[in-house]
Amino acid sequence: MKFFREFLIGLSFYTRLPIQLQNVTEDEFYNSMLLMPVIGVVIGAALWAFGWCVSWIRMPELASILMLIFYIWLTGGLHYDGVADTIDAVFSARDHEKMMKIMKDSRLGSFGAIGLILLMLTMWTGYRTIIDEGLLAVLWLMPVVGRYCAIQTCCFSSYAEGGGGLGRRITEITKGWHVAIYLAAIALAAWCIAPILTYAFGITAVLNLIMMADLKRKIGGITGDTIGLTIEITQAVFIVMVLILQHVGIGLPGMV
Repeated sequence: MKFFREFLIGLSFYTRLPIQLQNVTEDEFYNSMLLMPVIGVVIGAALWAFGWCVSWIRMPELASILMLIFYIWLTGGLHYDGVADTIDAVFSARDHEKMMKIMKDSRLGSFGAIGLILLMLTMWTGYRTIIDEGLLAVLWLMPVVGRYCAIQTCCFSSYAEGGGGLGRRITEITKGWHVAIYLAAIALAAWCIAPILTYAFGITAVLNLIMMADLKRKIGGITGDTIGLTIEITQAVFIVMVLILQHVGIGLPGMV
């Protein structure tokens, strides 16, 4: 019952699904964050189903735009603010205190806008290729991988002073065994679908650690914004890795 309630709390926060729960405690909210990869399974299932529907349009360009719109609607575009804020701060080349102020600024800067545009273009291209080549299982695994990478970052990084309370609490409660369980489960599931997905997952996880180390060097750790950045960027990286591995000859059979 406790797991299911925290799972529903996570769904209500990370998606637009009409779930309303009463008397949610702070502990329940933060514990629900540990279920991000599980919530990713639900998001992935919805993306797979929607991708299958729009694939019948036989217009990959239009279908990929609809996929972008559907993902933004489903998640409420929750993490895009973190993407823009983090990119604005990191590329400002300012000191730590100034970067923290930039991340808390609600205004969108030029670097953040460029970052969002490039991310959207990457996802549009990825969705187009996935739908065109019938690789729909990638849509299911993508949000799981992105949210696993957030858990991995929360476990192995530290709280960035001045970044707000969200980053501090999640780094305190995320343990190595969370990472180990999710890592094994995702790798096994990916291997059962197609080994290439496990390779892409492994590469993405390693690149995420590199990004995590770079953010720790520049801003001192993680914040709520960098968690959002991690999810969206690693989702894009995972798709790119799958498509690169596919087109260099490793091969991935069409999946529905």
